[in-house]
Amino acid sequence: MKSSLALIALAVSLCPAAFGQNKPLVRTHTIPTTLTFDSNPSYALPTACDDKGRSYVKLIEPDGKMTGPVRVSDKGVIEAQFDTTQTLDNTFAVRPDSGIAAVHRDGKTDVIDNFAPDGARGSQVRLETPPVPFFPMQIAVFPSGGFFLAGQPYRQGYENPSAAVYDAEGHLIKQLNWKGTQDTRQAINGTDDKAVVVSKLARRSVAITGDDGNVYFMRAVSPPSVDVISSTGEIVRKLVVKGPTGANWPDFGLRVVKNKLLVEFLDGCEDPTEISSCHGTLYTVVDATSGERIVDFEADQDARGPLACYFSDPDRVYTFSIQPERHRLDIIETVPR
Repeated sequence: MKSSLALIALAVSLCPAAFGQNKPLVRTHTIPTTLTFDSNPSYALPTACDDKGRSYVKLIEPDGKMTGPVRVSDKGVIEAQFDTTQTLDNTFAVRPDSGIAAVHRDGKTDVIDNFAPDGARGSQVRLETPPVPFFPMQIAVFPSGGFFLAGQPYRQGYENPSAAVYDAEGHLIKQLNWKGTQDTRQAINGTDDKAVVVSKLARRSVAITGDDGNVYFMRAVSPPSVDVISSTGEIVRKLVVKGPTGANWPDFGLRVVKNKLLVEFLDGCEDPTEISSCHGTLYTVVDATSGERIVDFEADQDARGPLACYFSDPDRVYTFSIQPERHRLDIIETVPR
């Protein structure tokens, strides 16, 4: 009963009166990285950042193959490259030791591939199959070494996301299933194929490990719902974060730093399911415990890019930028004007 009351008390629907007060983020510094390439790749999303300010990004080559992810220091030095070519898409997470964990399928079984901090392939963990099997699209690692996975169920009739929490040995602790989420079709004009919409938005959901040790799972609906999940599989609290203009769709950017939750939003979208149709990037920062709105940011056009890292006190947002003419990856530092 106490747990239910806590969830009700902490569920937040933010007031539209706070909208329209965006602070512009301007470029202050460019950090060239030591990562160079022969062609001009694009990004595999989402990206990641660890508690030491090191960022992780996977690139998509023009032939469709993925490279990495790579770990980039806060000085722009490539510290490690992880060969995850045998794993699923861009389903990877940062481990507590700054290695990574990725997922591949062995028949009907999900297997975690652990990589050491230097990029070397390490142990494998076979996961118990949950009661409602699902295709893993998101992964996060708890400080204990346990795992959180989320994705779309294989069974027909299960359109809402499913997730599972495991211990470090792959034993199932708890499965979580979300019911009664809004019909996303209603929020997208002219879209009749609900299955296509659900699939696209499911892939844009994000799971990260916050610096408080909990996993933050953001479901890509509008407004996005963020569930804070413990290593025992309990939903500690639920947050609903509306975008700066009140009707924005979430992008892949999600970070938790010093009790501040940053959510990245798309702006000016002709079709929310297609990122290429969007013309702006917005950020909302809320209190990660109460959900109280703190500040809204708007990225300058020359500082847009996939989110690398976020730091608070003072606020700094770092984004990735590919430099085609120099065949190099840069990191852009932006701060509020």
